[in-house]
Amino acid sequence: MIYLYWYLGIGIAVLGVVYGAHRLTKEKDSESLRELLEAVNPDRKKLSYRILNNIVAPVLAAILVITVWPVAVYMKVQEMFNKKDGAKVEEEREFAVERQHLLERLTVQEVEMREIVTDPLQAAPELPFGHLHAAWKEFLKGHAEDCELWSFSARWQTTWGRKELRSGYVLVENGSPGAHFLTVWKDLPDDTESEGKAKRAQVDDIPVWLRRHAD
Repeated sequence: MIYLYWYLGIGIAVLGVVYGAHRLTKEKDSESLRELLEAVNPDRKKLSYRILNNIVAPVLAAILVITVWPVAVYMKVQEMFNKKDGAKVEEEREFAVERQHLLERLTVQEVEMREIVTDPLQAAPELPFGHLHAAWKEFLKGHAEDCELWSFSARWQTTWGRKELRSGYVLVENGSPGAHFLTVWKDLPDDTESEGKAKRAQVDDIPVWLRRHAD
């Protein structure tokens, strides 16, 4: 019986810690948010709803934490590790154009001439970059007069190891690439897969009569 008392005592202590942490991190709903929630769900104003959510639910949650507090501790530890992993992901560097990715220096007029969209079905406007014309104009705003416009192409590997091809145009100031405008963003096959396709292509290039003779 003494072990049961110890178990429940630890459960109560865990409940106190969890409740205190919840009170410290909980953000109070603003008046406008509360009014919006009540407008969406009128039942929030009813006494039965408040009793159920403000009394019954917390009591049941407390009983659950006290009786199965090891699970609550495990879930809290998992949450802490997940937050650390999320922080690591956020620290990963974002894609940026580097000097070795630069291809050709162009003028705005040259870019817009080569990027005119011609859609026979007229689903896209006949403008540079089609539906992205406004985004292109916004990209050109606010850069220095001495900025150069370059095309670029880069092979990029994401945090999860996925390989991508990213191409487009970038503003270069004092030799350093800055803001970029993407026109191509697609996944690349693995090297092993590419090698396999190349080998199959080489085999297919051999005449059938020669392969039969070799066999």
